[in-house]
Amino acid sequence: MSTQGKFESLPDSEKRRLLAAARLRAQSQANASSNNAAYYLFALVVGMVGLTYASVPLYRMFCQATGYGGTTRRVKGVEEKLLEAEEMDEATTLIVAGRRIKITFNSDVADGMQWKFSPCQREVHCVPGQTVLAFFRAQNLSEAAITGVSTYNVTPMKAGPYFNKIQCFCFEEQRLQAGEEVDMPVFFYVDPEFALDPKMKGLDTLTLSYTFFKVDEEKGDLIAQATAQAAAANIPTMQMNVATPQ
Repeated sequence: MSTQGKFESLPDSEKRRLLAAARLRAQSQANASSNNAAYYLFALVVGMVGLTYASVPLYRMFCQATGYGGTTRRVKGVEEKLLEAEEMDEATTLIVAGRRIKITFNSDVADGMQWKFSPCQREVHCVPGQTVLAFFRAQNLSEAAITGVSTYNVTPMKAGPYFNKIQCFCFEEQRLQAGEEVDMPVFFYVDPEFALDPKMKGLDTLTLSYTFFKVDEEKGDLIAQATAQAAAANIPTMQMNVATPQ
């Protein structure tokens, strides 16, 4: 019997006891993390106040570290994640396994970008901690080579810090020849702590969005160009389940 099946077969009183214990532990951990985060962010803001607007790479690193603006976080090291998984007790494991999430995908291209860009799957379903491989398809519709760079974000924005991107094509130069079509993978998972955070209660659908911008290669800084265009368009920047391209 699967872990989720074991949880469902428990008496209601035992389910309530396990849920209460796990939520109490999660709240305690959240309070401790909040205090540490406050000191960390205060020091970080003081140190970056003169650099944030002058350096796009530093701003991007800040967003990835904090989840600001719905931007996904960088994943922790494999060893660290394995250690955390080993330390999860049975009650926590049952709760995480019972939290099913729907991930939907959205795509767009900026004005003047002669690309067709779309997700290869409308949605996937997973549980926190389960890795997901999805694909986006891009095609150059023009008669000349075009270089693009993408930004991304996760909505609702409050879920951004729990969305861990292992590998994707964002913030990297993508050059397509005239008429060329490619599939671009994104590999990610939702942190198991998502299922234990009281603020995430009732949140069962997340949306991962990408927007491609045309790059003027003569200007050099690809990330800065895409971020500036995203800001002008008011777009916020931030068992394996494989979604097969259609």
